[in-house]
Amino acid sequence: MPTYEYACPTCGNFEKDQKITEPALGACPKCGAAVKRLISRSSFALKGGGWYSDGYNSCSKSDKRESASAGGCGKAECGTSACPASGQLPS
Repeated sequence: MPTYEYACPTCGNFEKDQKITEPALGACPKCGAAVKRLISRSSFALKGGGWYSDGYNSCSKSDKRESASAGGCGKAECGTSACPASGQLPS
């Protein structure tokens, strides 16, 4: 069940656990003033190796080994932050 953040002009910000199918709150549960749903950052983060570098990388594992030993996999973006063998996402 997701947690939604709301802004009340009287009470300040508060969070509410709601089902996705529930409508947004219209009034503050404490004071009854009109509230606005805020867009917040998600707590979901992908870090480290894992699924992206293992399953969605354009270089094969042999390309990564070649990149580490020979200084590149031969693709045009090798040697830059966009190189798929570098394990870094482009900025």
